[in-house]
Amino acid sequence: MPAPADADERARLVGAAWTVLERSGFEGFKIQLLLRETGLSARTFYRHFPDKEALLLTLLADEYARSGARLRRALVPSSPPEARVAAWIREIVGAAEDPRRAARARMFTSVPRVLRRFPDEVDAAARVVIEPLEAAIRDGRDDGTLPLGDPQRDAQLIHDLAGAVMARALADPGGGSVDALSATVIDFALRALGHLERGSEPLDER
Repeated sequence: MPAPADADERARLVGAAWTVLERSGFEGFKIQLLLRETGLSARTFYRHFPDKEALLLTLLADEYARSGARLRRALVPSSPPEARVAAWIREIVGAAEDPRRAARARMFTSVPRVLRRFPDEVDAAARVVIEPLEAAIRDGRDDGTLPLGDPQRDAQLIHDLAGAVMARALADPGGGSVDALSATVIDFALRALGHLERGSEPLDER
């Protein structure tokens, strides 16, 4: 377990990194600006992070954790599985119309080097976001309302699709309302999962 002083230094670096990124963007982000913001030394920075990209990985994991917490609040466990799938998609695509979340999402879509360098770490951080969707698809498969669902595979595909649509909305704000884009993704996802209205006959998969 890190010493309290070390944990405090790391927290200060991470908090200040968000401030600097929101002010200057990724391209203008420099370690020197971060040190000026915190009053810490370069030696202190490199004791916690080997380089700038390792720090950005920490910020990405932090943002995934925030998204996971929002999703846990948005997806009511007692709701029908199809409603939870729809709520999950609305929450992800909806980041495009929340100024703070949109700004952070824009930062990370512009740092593919982090994704290329740390693919396993990024995948692990994303689990907290994907797991609630997996659970909804699994419940829908079990109760017959999403009979074609493969929880792990389809949750990843829907995650990638919703993320791409959110990125498109960020890049082209006039390309359609977030509600309409969300509705399109929801319709596509539920049809792919074989969504059945409650009380309807199962699909003939022959």
